[in-house]
Amino acid sequence: MRVAIYYVPDRQDTLWTAGTRWLGRDPESGEILERPLVPGLTQATRKASRYGFHATLKAPMPIQKPLAEMIDAVKASLSTVAPFSLPPLWLTLEDGFVALRLGTPCPRLADLADRCVQDLDGFRVPYTAAAEEQIRTSSELTAQNLANLERWGYPYVFSQWVFHMTLSDRQPDDHIFRMARDFFAESATRPRRVSAVGIFVEPEPQQDFILVARIPLAGGSGTYA
Repeated sequence: MRVAIYYVPDRQDTLWTAGTRWLGRDPESGEILERPLVPGLTQATRKASRYGFHATLKAPMPIQKPLAEMIDAVKASLSTVAPFSLPPLWLTLEDGFVALRLGTPCPRLADLADRCVQDLDGFRVPYTAAAEEQIRTSSELTAQNLANLERWGYPYVFSQWVFHMTLSDRQPDDHIFRMARDFFAESATRPRRVSAVGIFVEPEPQQDFILVARIPLAGGSGTYA
């Protein structure tokens, strides 16, 4: 089992509706959703769909303590973090991947990601030497990325972290990008609040990630599967 901490829009947010439809499933309810009529979309989003609609705060990791204990730790960590506004999101095509990214920096969101990485690292099962070496050789990593991988189990944390909500696997052209630009035009740029984070679980290797809990920030409300 692997567990991740993700940003996810509120369930009532039109962006959640759009993102889950685009990827063809609701990771919270388990419902398979009717996708928009975009030629090739299912093939273009096979991996992205498995992970669910999200932005990574703490990357997927095997855990060495009970999930319930980790959920309690997330609650404690977020109990002093007040909800905040998220800047409008913009669709991008970078290195073949279609994603929603921040239109302007959001220091409070970066602080939230940093907190999740630091406060929950004690639950992470460290990589074996062989697994870490595989990551090193399969990716183009900077010296800082490699240091992060060794210390935190993930290359893209702290100053290397970038908010992105992935909407495709790697694409050979801009077809999916153009279709997504129209589909997300209204929902992505609406104002929204960050009031909770999602705990996602991959029960077994290569299975779909499931949203098992929304943990509220201070003064918010959450839901639990």
